[in-house]
Amino acid sequence: MTDPRAGGGQGHPRLPLADRLLLALVRGLGSDFVVGDVEERYREELAGGMALGAARRRLRRQTVKTVGWWGITWRRRSARGKGTRTGGDGMATWTKDVVVALRGLARRPGFALAVVATLGLGIGATGTIYSVVDTVLLRPLPFAEGGRTVLVGNTFPRRVWDDQAADLQHLAGVSVLNWMEYRQRIRAFQALEALEPSNLLLSDVGDGPELASAARVSEGVFRLLGVTPALGRTFLPEEHRSGGPDVVLVSHGTWLRRFGGDPEVVGRPMDGGSGPVVVGVLPRGFRPPEVVFSTSPDFLMPLQPDHARYADRGRRSLYLVGRLAPGVELATARDEAQAVAEAVSEDFPDGNVYEDGEFLGVGANELKNATVGASRRLLVLFLAASGMLLLIAALNAATLLLARTLERSRELGVRAALGAGGGTLIRLVLTEGVLLGVAGGVVGAGLAYGGVALVHRFGPSSIPRLAEIAVDGRILGVTTLVAVATGVAVGLVPALRVGRTPPGTYLQGGTGGTASRGGLRLRGALVVAQVTVAVVLLSGAGLLLNSFAHLRAVDPGFDPQGLLTLRMDTKRPGAEPAPAWQDWETVVAHVAAVPGVVAAAGTSNPPFQDPFWAPWVRLPGEGAEVRESNAGYAVTPGYFDVVGTRLVQGRAFSAADGPDGPFVAIVNEAWVRQRLGGGEVLGQVLRFTDTDERQVTVVGVVEDVIQGRAQEGSLPAVYVPHTQADWPFVQVVARLALPASVVVPEVRKALTVFSPYVPPRDVRTMDERIGATRTDPRFQTLLLGSFASLALLLASAGLYGSLSHAVARRRRELGIRTALGAPRKGLLAMVVGQGVRLAGVGLVLGLAGALALSRVLESLLFGITPRDPATYVTVSAVLGVVAALASLVPARRATGVDPVEVLKSE
Repeated sequence: MTDPRAGGGQGHPRLPLADRLLLALVRGLGSDFVVGDVEERYREELAGGMALGAARRRLRRQTVKTVGWWGITWRRRSARGKGTRTGGDGMATWTKDVVVALRGLARRPGFALAVVATLGLGIGATGTIYSVVDTVLLRPLPFAEGGRTVLVGNTFPRRVWDDQAADLQHLAGVSVLNWMEYRQRIRAFQALEALEPSNLLLSDVGDGPELASAARVSEGVFRLLGVTPALGRTFLPEEHRSGGPDVVLVSHGTWLRRFGGDPEVVGRPMDGGSGPVVVGVLPRGFRPPEVVFSTSPDFLMPLQPDHARYADRGRRSLYLVGRLAPGVELATARDEAQAVAEAVSEDFPDGNVYEDGEFLGVGANELKNATVGASRRLLVLFLAASGMLLLIAALNAATLLLARTLERSRELGVRAALGAGGGTLIRLVLTEGVLLGVAGGVVGAGLAYGGVALVHRFGPSSIPRLAEIAVDGRILGVTTLVAVATGVAVGLVPALRVGRTPPGTYLQGGTGGTASRGGLRLRGALVVAQVTVAVVLLSGAGLLLNSFAHLRAVDPGFDPQGLLTLRMDTKRPGAEPAPAWQDWETVVAHVAAVPGVVAAAGTSNPPFQDPFWAPWVRLPGEGAEVRESNAGYAVTPGYFDVVGTRLVQGRAFSAADGPDGPFVAIVNEAWVRQRLGGGEVLGQVLRFTDTDERQVTVVGVVEDVIQGRAQEGSLPAVYVPHTQADWPFVQVVARLALPASVVVPEVRKALTVFSPYVPPRDVRTMDERIGATRTDPRFQTLLLGSFASLALLLASAGLYGSLSHAVARRRRELGIRTALGAPRKGLLAMVVGQGVRLAGVGLVLGLAGALALSRVLESLLFGITPRDPATYVTVSAVLGVVAALASLVPARRATGVDPVEVLKSE
């Protein structure tokens, strides 16, 4: 009886796909008799009228009973009229299957290596990206109770969020006096500690004095973060008071690099007895919160809140790290902190309240969320891309295994004739798949180690916790699971094919009939799936590549060739204090006098660096409600000539624009467009609201310059003379006539005349500075482009392998066609057409998928839309050429079939 609901045929209901997969898996793991009995009862129950759902539930219960420690619980059962059979020793059976599978793979080493290499590439790529995702997104921060640790800071009115979707408030620094008030009044925080970026001047050890990165920390920071020094101790209470002992803690890396790992350094003064005393060495791998310090400080010093430098509430130099009190949620803490900020502003309005009555607020972000930031979305995208590559690799391997299974028809027929049941044959094919998957996992683990090393070398600093990324036991465990699961999945495809092939086909060699045609159709479907996924990856990589090309083509607004930039602090130990603008002129003069320097100028910010100063500028008639933030720059006369920025209107700054002269400014064209709508600007009087309502007259307009990153374009900017802005350091821009490698040592030597103790910092060419702003898009393009290239290679290899196998199986047919007079061009077109049709179907499906997913890349693109027609046309052309080339070799082989040899073999 046939159940029409099950799609039956030949007296038996046809099993649903999920049940066929389940039975195939259990066949491979267990006794043929047990599974055969379960399947027979299942078919009988369906034929007898039992509901499909009830029969399937019973099937699952029966099959689950067969699964045990080695994948099967061996039991004796009596078959209806068939006597009793025993499953036997499962371990011995598996060992025998492994030996047989290894022997079979050894006879085809080329096939085995191809599958292992294919799976290794996919598993290696996935392992590399998962190592990054696991470290950045999944693992907790290496601090005590990292899940309840928060970053706290002041918030500006009308600027609340950095990233609304990620629940990240925009936080600024906090003054010491405000921090002390917040710590006492906000009860939602169990602890609230402070960190302040700083520097430490080290003596000359052969290459000149060194200005090392350092940080000042409050007394409870180590307790909050759960840090215990590897050597020595932390700071004592008296060391946190002004005038206390001069002491430092040394990072583990600095201890090894500068002190040679000497344990006796604890308790000794640095710099030959004249520097601070080293009281401890921090543990290996520890670094303060990354979101506070872009580079881990080499030294930690005690914060002394009672020092005179912190008496001004406008000095907001602290970053606060706190821990939520038990039972307090982040939203509750934010509400209380904001209420406390309002109360503190009422009690201490100086430095906290703006002229329009609005006040500084207080916000908080989860420390891990603030550390991960916008990288979360990008890392998930790359993990999905690596998963697609693994899928292509698995499909490719499944195609190869299926072709091998079809080629082994005679072998399988002999095994069936000698008594091997369907379960035995399925188990053998599954074992081969698992062995190949495990071998691919070993190769993939090795590639993952190499991939992580490349991420460390080429990965942008914007990747959080970059230094912590490593392939450890946890990653290897996940890689092993992925490898075994991939092997099982790869083996299931040919295993299902074996399970559905009638024994008669085996005995006939499996060369024809429905089974053969079904195998060819399945293999074609696998090839189409590979091409589809490859097109999705290719389209994404093409969009990023096109975007990066647009990014590189952006005109920066000046001539970057031959420009050198450096930063020099004007505060000099032991030197007589002088106005900052005079020190600016002295530094610029020293640099300009170096041989090989054509001209030099100074600025508070060179191009391609986010500005430190963003003044609020108001036009006449605008009230306190207007807060238009503009990028602000202090520059010396001749600055625009040195960088190569053209003056559009008015005049440039001159020596006459001194500290006692009228306040003047130069604006860029973007400022004129945004604030005035392109109207007349010369002579316009502006108010700088953060400099005591200073009245400033616009005397010139310059071309737009990329101030930060090319993606942001040219922002409204205001330039003022260096004599009218008290800036504590100068950034020199010098036009060179000689290579930078020749000039830089001379520049360093010249600046020792100005300051023998404080060396210049951030010495880079403008090309290096521009390149640093492109690190993120370059890395994104390189990574996704690598995945897409591998995907295209694997998909074309799958197409080539499928067509080659098809030609080999149709050798007799092709020989007969040739003998009957079929032209060779016709045979060539037939095989190439078959490959192009498969690729064409995959291309159409892939383009549809790529268009549907293109929105995911929108935030990463510059200058193009996610549905850029040129990108998709290019991808289609590339895939068409690759498909034709992959089809050409099998096609030429098809035309070379000798009909005489074929007929003789028959």
